[in-house]
Amino acid sequence: MRGETLGSSVPPSITALSLSPHADRHRAEALLALCDHLLSLLAEHAPDTPSLEADAFRRQLAAWRHELQHEEDAARVARLRRDVAAECGRFLDRTRAYRTDRESELIDLVNVLREVVDAVRGDSLQFEHKLVRSTTAMSRMVEIEDIRELKHALSREVHTLREAVAERQVSEAKHHATLTGRVQSLEQSLVKAQAQAATDALTALPNRGAFDLAIRAWLQRAASDGQAFTVAMVDLDDFKRINDSYGHPIGDRVIVAAAQLLQSGVVEGELVSRFGGEEFALLLRSASAAQARERIIALLQRLPASYEFEDAGQRRFVTFTFSGGVTASVAGDTAESIVKRADEALYDAKRRGKKRVETQPQSFLRGLMR
Repeated sequence: MRGETLGSSVPPSITALSLSPHADRHRAEALLALCDHLLSLLAEHAPDTPSLEADAFRRQLAAWRHELQHEEDAARVARLRRDVAAECGRFLDRTRAYRTDRESELIDLVNVLREVVDAVRGDSLQFEHKLVRSTTAMSRMVEIEDIRELKHALSREVHTLREAVAERQVSEAKHHATLTGRVQSLEQSLVKAQAQAATDALTALPNRGAFDLAIRAWLQRAASDGQAFTVAMVDLDDFKRINDSYGHPIGDRVIVAAAQLLQSGVVEGELVSRFGGEEFALLLRSASAAQARERIIALLQRLPASYEFEDAGQRRFVTFTFSGGVTASVAGDTAESIVKRADEALYDAKRRGKKRVETQPQSFLRGLMR
């Protein structure tokens, strides 16, 4: 078995300048310090928006800064420069698109409000003008001595008033239909924006924010109907080695492959989310940790021997595994307590050699001390 493909070829990256062994040391140190300062500024001013994954981006920048400060191998430094430039470019593109979308939504909202004000103001002035004119005409009727002429004049004004009321009703109906359409369009844009804010941009899975909301809802439901559920934390093994060996673009595609595998192992109503970096969190309807553990182990066993990708026209292969930690909900659980237990089980799996799944029960003593 040659392995499964990771998809398209590696995206082109910025061509790195070769590191000359005769380069001026002071100049190199100054450029490194400038690069470090720029990365620090970028991390400091990254927008705190869930859909932009700013926290994960900051962690990645911190890791890159550390590597750039300590890496001495020229080829590794060149690869780091390419990865940093590519990822920073993608983050800035996401930030620019996000700000453009928000600005467009705000403009649409302001325009709808302006239309409402203009419509109400215009219709009211026109209706008021007709009422004033009709009232003036009626006030002059007292001067009419002929009863028949008075009746005709009164009939005309009543007809005029009815027409004015009918016109206003038609106008209001038209404006109502128009504005309802605009409001519905804005609501749809808002729903779309909220969905994007709750979705991980790389894997299209729910993100950490969506998981936090979901687990609280699951805990509330469990408290009301007594139906237990399980939480599984999954983390890719030795992921830094993959990034160092193949570059961050391939690392991203490994994360996507893992996300697709985990998503294939859940049923409707369950949740797989990207918890952060190379870590995933799952909400499963399995009543016991043992049942959920078997499901995660089955996914681990489904991993192919290798994944195939193309690099500079050549076929290459990458392998990866993951470790998992599982725990079942118990009465009195909070989101923090159940995730902490699943994390403890995950760390236990890592300590025991990785590529395995462990469980963490809620002990009686631990429940009393919590």
